[in-house]
Amino acid sequence: MGLLSGPVLVALAGCGGHGAPAASSSSTSDAGTGLQASIGPIDVPAGVETTQCIVVPLGNTEEVVINGYSINLSEGSHHLIVYTTSDAEQDDPVNCAPFTGLALGTDVPIVFANKKQATWAFPAGIAVDVPANQMIKIEGHYINSTANDLQGTGNVTFVFTPKASSPPFQPAGFDFYGTTKINIPPNSTATTGPLFQVGVAGTHLINVTTHQHELGTGIQVWAGNPGDTSNQIANDLDWSNPSWSLIDPQFDFDGTNGLTYQCSWTNTTDQTVSFGESALDEMCFVGGYYYPAQGMDLCIDGQCQIRQ
Repeated sequence: MGLLSGPVLVALAGCGGHGAPAASSSSTSDAGTGLQASIGPIDVPAGVETTQCIVVPLGNTEEVVINGYSINLSEGSHHLIVYTTSDAEQDDPVNCAPFTGLALGTDVPIVFANKKQATWAFPAGIAVDVPANQMIKIEGHYINSTANDLQGTGNVTFVFTPKASSPPFQPAGFDFYGTTKINIPPNSTATTGPLFQVGVAGTHLINVTTHQHELGTGIQVWAGNPGDTSNQIANDLDWSNPSWSLIDPQFDFDGTNGLTYQCSWTNTTDQTVSFGESALDEMCFVGGYYYPAQGMDLCIDGQCQIRQ
């Protein structure tokens, strides 16, 4: 995947975690209530930051259409991602580098959970298509900034329909746009300035979310042509409770328009802070579901994985 090799790939995939995970992580199917993807409990001692992954069957014996889901994450959770993957089963949690599947293009996210509780339903006629007997990777990132030990857990319950009985639908994919060009001097404020990323022509954005770390003071997102900030679709001032909202009406990408975004931070430390996955680093990303899916549309500093 030469496009995102070098510094960007190192930044996304080169930072692992540490900590002693406990077992009991799984994915199960409970007929009539939905498919569930769960991880934990993960032992997270005081002061520890860790990312843990498992690879397990989703539990769907037939092809299904995911119409929505609910998220429930424990205290200390930074994010949880559920990917479809072709990796072999690994049901004991192991240290893993966050976002590696995104950077390498080997795994495709179904859910990016960056808040502790959330419920999402796709609009009628839009859904995620999942093949039968799908393997999934569940990635949990935990940060324990307290003086007491924590146990990290995460659960996603999917609302689904067997594809054989599903009404017609357009398949949904996920886009994720951001920058690694972050440099925040000690005891100062900083902003990216407005950045623009063109969308994939002929696709339609249906929701928006944002992602930054604890020094973040805001991400603003606008949908439109380059330099046009008349149509604001997100204004997140709390990094720990970002938007996960439906865009109504949806935004149509025509090959020239896209998303403009701006991130701001206040660095209260005595160290320069730059891009990275650790709690001591920072991020600036915007994303959301789009259709019809053409794969994970990951664009970092203007370089887009699926557009070569």
